Amino acid sequence: MFEKAVVKMVKESGIFYGAVFIVALITGTVSHFLLAGLAWVGSFRDSHAYLLFFLPILGVLTAYIYQNYGKGADKGNNLIIESIQKEARVPVRMGFFTFIFTILSHLFGASVGREGSAVQIGGVVSNKLGLQLKLNKKNRKLLIHAGISAGFASIFGTPLAGAFFGMEMAYIGKIERNALLACFTAAYVGNFTALIWGTSHSHYHIEELTNITPRFILVFIVASIAFGLAGRLFAYLTHSFKKFYHQALPHFLIRAFVTGAIVVILMLLLQGEKYEGLSLWMIKDAFLGLASVKQALFKLLFTSLSLGAGFQGGEVTPLFDIGSALGSGIATSFQLSPSLFAAIGMICVFGCAANAPLTTIMLGIDLFGAKMLPFYVASAFISYFISGHQGIYTSQLIVRPKSVLLKKHVGYRLSEIPKKGASNEN
Repeated sequence: MFEKAVVKMVKESGIFYGAVFIVALITGTVSHFLLAGLAWVGSFRDSHAYLLFFLPILGVLTAYIYQNYGKGADKGNNLIIESIQKEARVPVRMGFFTFIFTILSHLFGASVGREGSAVQIGGVVSNKLGLQLKLNKKNRKLLIHAGISAGFASIFGTPLAGAFFGMEMAYIGKIERNALLACFTAAYVGNFTALIWGTSHSHYHIEELTNITPRFILVFIVASIAFGLAGRLFAYLTHSFKKFYHQALPHFLIRAFVTGAIVVILMLLLQGEKYEGLSLWMIKDAFLGLASVKQALFKLLFTSLSLGAGFQGGEVTPLFDIGSALGSGIATSFQLSPSLFAAIGMICVFGCAANAPLTTIMLGIDLFGAKMLPFYVASAFISYFISGHQGIYTSQLIVRPKSVLLKKHVGYRLSEIPKKGASNEN
């Protein structure tokens, strides 16, 4: 009897970790071709500026496809989160749609990211494979966590952060420790797969600190607070634009055209064409001390407008842009070396918008090494606390509040938090 139980356990573990490897291999491969595609369309768009004028038409096409054939795929990463929390069904077509429309969104100039597609594809593959292999409920959930890790790690080249992101993404104040081994395996295999295909990632260097003064510490704290507020503002504006558009323009095709046109008009009026797509130049400029707070605000506005209008891609790379430019702008304003502030802003604006503080710290280690670890930790938790219960993933479930003042939100998803004056009863 005991031997049969052991054999069964070994067999189930073998099938599960075999599935983790398959998910990681597929996701890493897709991430490579997604990055290659984005690099090509980004270069093509830069030499064909007129493509921006077709953005409203793409908005209509995107809305039509998702409305008629999406079957819930328009929820994006929130649907992946819900598949962990309550086993929501994830349609396979979601992976194809997000890949294609992310490429098209970048081609026509939407200010969006790239990780959304990678994470969604990892979630789609893990959901489908878990069902095909008839894994039990627990292992299916763990496999989805692993798929998220594979997507994040392979798209950014950050396996340590990817592993933690898979464990943190679905909840606020909770890390899914049961998924630790699966997430680490998927993150490192997924990243290695992308590298084998030939994927390369940008690297940035933090200059050595020569003197830590009380003035430096004060500016560091102020900057960390600003990172938390920026992450909070980004999430708030993105959701507010989306909500306002739905209320003001009930017909989905008219809404898609008008909101796409708003992005185009504002880009032309504010000379914002350089904020199209990933805008990776912002990060390079930030580490050189050439970026400004104004640039961070412009990127925040155009990305919130683009995501609110329904264009596909993701939020993380724009958050990197915003955070690095904000940090660099603050540092240069106080005649401080910009690279450390650019690096911390880059990881922390993302981290508080995604409500993933441990991922934030690991991201710093992946991207810049562990030498500045105390600064990553301090800024990550200051910005996390300041950002409150606001975030880019509205399906996140609040397990532990960020402060005692927000204890009444425990048990709610971000999208379900009662408004002021409303009942707080579950």
